[in-house]
Amino acid sequence: MSKPNQYVFPTELTGFINVFEDAGKYENRTFSYTIPADILSSVEKDRIELLKWVDSKLESPKRVALNPSPWDESGLCKYSYSDTDKKPIPVFVDTEGAPISESDLQTLRKGTKAVLIVNQTPYTKPAKGTSLKVVGVQITKLVTMNGASDSGDMSVEDVNAIFGTRDGYKASSPVVSAPDEAAGTPSSVENYDF
Repeated sequence: MSKPNQYVFPTELTGFINVFEDAGKYENRTFSYTIPADILSSVEKDRIELLKWVDSKLESPKRVALNPSPWDESGLCKYSYSDTDKKPIPVFVDTEGAPISESDLQTLRKGTKAVLIVNQTPYTKPAKGTSLKVVGVQITKLVTMNGASDSGDMSVEDVNAIFGTRDGYKASSPVVSAPDEAAGTPSSVENYDF
């Protein structure tokens, strides 16, 4: 059920994570992830084609600034969204397709392993470029301490049709990992504005 410019890949959630409710200076939610090298190659090729399409829609494409890609050279990408934003709010599910509980989402931390569904879409204003929108997150290993989720345009059934089931975290019988020292403990976590 995959569509053009849609990518499904395993990754690890990194950086500051808040997926439960809009908060902070920008009243949003956020997490970061890394696109695997083999998928990144496809994403970059697709971006070239999408930018050609963007140029075909502009009267003077050379006069419109080009935004950088939403990922860095290592494939690291930050996804921010909110209740008031036009970006989709990802659907979070476990490996059997059950929605992740609010309590698990509130404690979700850096180091959590997941499979993501990400769509790349073009835009023409105010500059031109492409964006990556995370529409589904399947948690395969939950690391807790902070975080959460909400459902967006895709239903739980739509997300599960793409993910299927796999071995790993199940909301009905959780086996939760503690974060390692590198990920920080509650006493050593810095305050972030996101």
